[in-house]
Amino acid sequence: MSKRFKKVRREAMIVPGRFKAAKVVNGNIEAALRFFKRQMKESNVLQEVRDRQEFIKPSAVKRKQKQQAVRKEYIRRLREQN
Repeated sequence: MSKRFKKVRREAMIVPGRFKAAKVVNGNIEAALRFFKRQMKESNVLQEVRDRQEFIKPSAVKRKQKQQAVRKEYIRRLREQN
């Protein structure tokens, strides 16, 4: 049976002087873990690590960006028609 915890404010979990860290407040590990995961997602650190696992030529990066832009524009136009 899970223990009910008092809601914790974000400011209480911030660790000053640390890049990405979460302080456990009132023994609420779940809230601290959610806070830490949100911090990591917003900072795009994991995405950068994934991108650096292999080298992608600049021309391939540009080609992929152009394909995404074309796809996005196509979807936008489809939505406008409906």
